[in-house]
Amino acid sequence: MIYGRLIDHKAIVPVIFRLPQQPDFSVDFAIDTGFNGYLTLPPQAVSAMNLPLYSSTPIRLADGSEALSAIHLATIVWDDVEKVILILASGYKPLLGTAMMAGYH
Repeated sequence: MIYGRLIDHKAIVPVIFRLPQQPDFSVDFAIDTGFNGYLTLPPQAVSAMNLPLYSSTPIRLADGSEALSAIHLATIVWDDVEKVILILASGYKPLLGTAMMAGYH
């Protein structure tokens, strides 16, 4: 089961990251129902975590503008299962999109 909490009226869910030769660590993500991907992390965080580049894609931002965003791969532990997922390097705070919630009630 996945647990979260409310902070400043935002639903926050921790996600465990599993990086090579590093202990597992958790990052708090705000649920964003307007984002249909998996996760976003600020580009600085992606760089600090040394996540491998997978691709890039045009994205539409909340204000309607478009930008090109790098897509990286990361190994996470989600609901006690290790998964490799796509992470958009974008924005200034970690966001959890609806793709992460697929199959959950």
